[in-house]
Amino acid sequence: MKRAVDDGAQISSKMLKFTKTENGAEGYVAFDIRDLIVQSIDFTSPRWKNEAQAKGINYQIDMDGMKRVSAIMCNSSELREVFINIINNALDAMPDGGTLSFSTWSGDDAVFVSISDTGDGMSEETKKYIFDPFFTTKMAVGTGLGMSLAYGIITRHSGKIEVESEAGKGAKFTLQFPTTNEKASLITTHEPERELIEMNLRVLVVDDEDALCIVLDQFFPRYGNKVKTVNNGSDALNIVNAEDFDLVLFDLVMPDISGYDVIEVLNKLEKRPRIGIITGWGEKLKPMEEGMDVDFIVKKPFDFSELGKQINSLKF
Repeated sequence: MKRAVDDGAQISSKMLKFTKTENGAEGYVAFDIRDLIVQSIDFTSPRWKNEAQAKGINYQIDMDGMKRVSAIMCNSSELREVFINIINNALDAMPDGGTLSFSTWSGDDAVFVSISDTGDGMSEETKKYIFDPFFTTKMAVGTGLGMSLAYGIITRHSGKIEVESEAGKGAKFTLQFPTTNEKASLITTHEPERELIEMNLRVLVVDDEDALCIVLDQFFPRYGNKVKTVNNGSDALNIVNAEDFDLVLFDLVMPDISGYDVIEVLNKLEKRPRIGIITGWGEKLKPMEEGMDVDFIVKKPFDFSELGKQINSLKF
């Protein structure tokens, strides 16, 4: 019964998002849409990379067509949701592998994005109803709300979305966003969202969640940093005793050696790195209370902007 209630609440929330299509700039910040695409690709990488390779499926991600474009005013989390929905649909259409291509360009005071795949394609009937709520071709697993939600988000951003496809010949989605937004231009107090300042840091990530290690292994190099990841405390202690790091990020709870043990070792190093804890625990002040010095704590689940804000505030 609880699961049914939770599912119903989630569907209702998505329906409200779909019906709310009026333009609004509350919470909008300037953002490079290419960063949003890369973040969405990174977010879905466990599916198109790790899980696919384990099944012998090969996906190619082509980003060569992503050219420099003007920043747009947007809600970054909402646009990431759009791109993630389109990527997942493309992967569903290529169960045996294929190529997913991304392009960006500017023209006529607008920024354009195209996302194309080499999958099964769509019939004319499917194209006609693809943005309608509850329309799905994945009867066993789909709710039919993903693309309708994307349509609502894009409309709220004064944008447009079009689809080109033929059965058996893949699909191509083209999105258009204005480079200027009259309502957004009135908001002058917002600083452009920046996840991480380029610092050329040497970073060690320690977490027994492999998916988190993969995401952070792709996140840090985008800002000019070098990163190593390990999934247990024992390896982490061996590495920090052999190499110097500017920043060490780790979970408190690990199967072999706890995060508290790692903190103790790090604080005794001659060249102490900055220490960040990524944890799902609610005991945020416990490390401080026990006299173990750390620089910041981020609660799981976290977003990159929060992690970047903490790191940017440190002096290296």
